[in-house]
Amino acid sequence: MDILAGIFGYFNQIFDPIIALDPNPKNPLLTIFLVALIISFITQIAQKYLMDHERLDTLKKEIAEFQKKMNDVRKSGDTNATNKLQSQQSDFMKAQSEMMMMSFKPMLVTFVPILLIFWWMRSSPLANVYISLPLLPFWNILAPIWQPLLHWAPNPDVVFTAVGYHLPNAVGFFCWYFLCSLALSQVVRKLVGLKSAF
Repeated sequence: MDILAGIFGYFNQIFDPIIALDPNPKNPLLTIFLVALIISFITQIAQKYLMDHERLDTLKKEIAEFQKKMNDVRKSGDTNATNKLQSQQSDFMKAQSEMMMMSFKPMLVTFVPILLIFWWMRSSPLANVYISLPLLPFWNILAPIWQPLLHWAPNPDVVFTAVGYHLPNAVGFFCWYFLCSLALSQVVRKLVGLKSAF
């Protein structure tokens, strides 16, 4: 636990001045945005340098072609062609396995640092962030998906918000981080020279 205390102390040294500079230090929305930006850079740089993107593209094409052929043959009902393709299934499985291992490599490197950052966030002032969102997107988009995460506040009917209102249509720090991360990920991918994930 002394190691964790040292790591968290280091995070405090980095982020406490940023929280203090935040326009609203009691509700540090900008700080969580910056944390999301840092984590996005870490993950995208790891993906750039730990993955063979040319090989990954080749594998994706091979897998897509095999799946298309298999679907076409099944629809045609040609038993001989189906048997022939099934005999090639071991190559298909190897390609899938290689692609999965390639995708895991950056995750293995980034998992522990990102886990530590989240652990620190849960014990820092950032864990008390609740952001009031416009009613329409909140209730129509976020509420059905995020219901378990939306009520991390001790009392979801009374929460501190960026504009000083006390409204139930608010999200906790993790949801705000996730929304920031979602918005930033494609921008950061382009900045580090990766293709869009979509």
